[in-house]
Amino acid sequence: MRSLRRHAPVLIACLLLPAGAGAEPEQCEARPAPRGPVSLIILQSGRSVHELAASLARGARVVAKDPETIVFDDGRVITADVEGASAHLNRLGWGGRPIQVVASFPSAPARPRRDRG
Repeated sequence: MRSLRRHAPVLIACLLLPAGAGAEPEQCEARPAPRGPVSLIILQSGRSVHELAASLARGARVVAKDPETIVFDDGRVITADVEGASAHLNRLGWGGRPIQVVASFPSAPARPRRDRG
């Protein structure tokens, strides 16, 4: 019964979806709302974010995306913009979830120049 209550909003939304003339029925998958911590991976660039996300997708659905951030429905967040990722989490209602920084790859510091003289 608890499971049914938890999935009720998704099931109701599936029942209320409008069906266009001749449209194939849509399949809705009731997934429990994630409760565990958000796993945050911070990279140097949007390009790196999208490359890593493509390799880590493994059947997870993207629930938020911009040029520097991708958020998966299982709580994984890959970003080059921590503030932007935070805005996505708040929009998804995940602002209260604990956040675990899994990996952070900041840009390398500039090397000091050697004087030639």
